[in-house]
Amino acid sequence: MKVRYFILKQKNPYSQIYVRFWNGRIYDSKTSTGLKVLYNDWSSKSEAVKLKTTSPTKDFVNGKLMDLRKHLIDSYNVEYNSGMSIGKDWLKTKVGQFFNRVDESKPELTYFVDWIKLFIETAPKRLYKGKPVSQSTLKKYTTTLNTLTQYEAEKSKRLRFEDITMSFYFDFVDFCRNTLKHSTNTIGTYIKKIKFFCGQIDLEGLPISNHYKNSEFMSITEQSEDIYLTTGEIGKIFNYDFSDTPYLDNARDLLIIGINTGLRISDFMRLDLSHIKADTIRIKAQKTGKIAEIPINEQIERTLIKNGGKLPRSISEQKFNEYLKEIGKKVGFTEIVKGAKMDCINVEEAKANGVKRLFRKVSGTFPKYELMTSHICRRSFATNLYGHIPTPVIMSITGHATETQFLTYIKKTTAENAEVLRNFYKQSAKENGLEFNLKAI
Repeated sequence: MKVRYFILKQKNPYSQIYVRFWNGRIYDSKTSTGLKVLYNDWSSKSEAVKLKTTSPTKDFVNGKLMDLRKHLIDSYNVEYNSGMSIGKDWLKTKVGQFFNRVDESKPELTYFVDWIKLFIETAPKRLYKGKPVSQSTLKKYTTTLNTLTQYEAEKSKRLRFEDITMSFYFDFVDFCRNTLKHSTNTIGTYIKKIKFFCGQIDLEGLPISNHYKNSEFMSITEQSEDIYLTTGEIGKIFNYDFSDTPYLDNARDLLIIGINTGLRISDFMRLDLSHIKADTIRIKAQKTGKIAEIPINEQIERTLIKNGGKLPRSISEQKFNEYLKEIGKKVGFTEIVKGAKMDCINVEEAKANGVKRLFRKVSGTFPKYELMTSHICRRSFATNLYGHIPTPVIMSITGHATETQFLTYIKKTTAENAEVLRNFYKQSAKENGLEFNLKAI
């Protein structure tokens, strides 16, 4: 591999500095560097601006030429030996990237948000872990893009690849937290996607800042105060008479199906009789593509009988969430508990964001029924079964990939966990013919 700099004499006293890069017969190309020099100040022998010249830019130009030489050799060495395509425009592209120049016909090669837009547009044609990109993942991509667009508008700046630094990280997190009022976990989701985008840009050989690899460039999280329904509360809902309000009666039946299957709402809302064989529900999860098999229990069976052997009518997630709150209020779940719910922020801030209403997750203490959403189904299923049947069995149904992930999802209190262990000790003592009487100690 060789890199050579040269100029051509022109009528203009300043001459363009050209670069030629070649690797035997494999590759040979030349292009302008964009740098200029007085013809008489150039040394063809050293391929640099003469050191004796009085030119005030000689150190800058010579420094750039030295760094460009290394950039070209390193880039070619990595890309050619990684099997990447080295096309006829490779040299021109690499020179443009080195000098951070924008090809306005291809802004996605320079600007972070433009690259993300193109990535989202082409995402349906790609595979992620061998599978098509799911709609939920595409939604997270788009939400992150929209938030970055808001950030750019606030800062009156277009983000380049090299701008994604630790300084950007701290400023973006502050913007999301204090300007947009997003929750810590929502911000963490944005950061996770931004790190993913940076990794993809890096794979494409584009000049992304390597700060995203820093351990401090982290996806922040906090323990959420999510609620679940106990078996007693589920029983109250199951036995409540909603015959005077058919839409709540149907929503209650959907809730019973969701709570007793542990399926995501996207799955239990599309259940039909074809998914039921004998006493088992078998369905392929829309999000993960994994098959879940759940035996039908008494509550599901009685719900099917009540509906004439059919499943309850599907409704939108928005309606389901609204009806759950009505159900909880009617049944009497009015105790004040810690949690978080979506709430409409002030009108002025909504107008500033160009919408009629703007919702944010707000933490605090609320009547329990106000916190009931579709997520309560899987969470109640997992929490109520935890400690009673093997964790891997529950995970095979809920679809959690790791036990660590699963344990952050369930909502058993320390007192409830202690009770599970206490009952285990009692059962173990009984099986071994021992007495277990704490008062005797």
